[in-house]
Amino acid sequence: FTISGDGKQVRDILFASDLTECYFSALAHIDRTQGQAFNIGGGMANSLSLIELFDILEKELDVKLKYRKLPWRHSDQKVFVANIQKAQNYFAWTPKVNRLEGLREMINWVKSNA
Repeated sequence: FTISGDGKQVRDILFASDLTECYFSALAHIDRTQGQAFNIGGGMANSLSLIELFDILEKELDVKLKYRKLPWRHSDQKVFVANIQKAQNYFAWTPKVNRLEGLREMINWVKSNA
């Protein structure tokens, strides 16, 4: 497969159950959350680069991923990590599933549905 850039671009990841919990927690505090905008994601603790993701997948799947680098896309952000502080302050939400645990859950889910 191909990637654009050098693989060092960073994103945060968020497990689906954490997102669901976030929605319900915001709803439970609707008096404070209504009309507000929140950045929701995995936050800094759940951020990783593509290269870090590939390393984890190679170890978890016992494979060697082969990819080819393409030039950077002009519109790509090199780093995006959601600042989730407002959600923490308004309704005490933080992700509970760490990135490795979430990736393992996703891998197990894919295997069980293959």
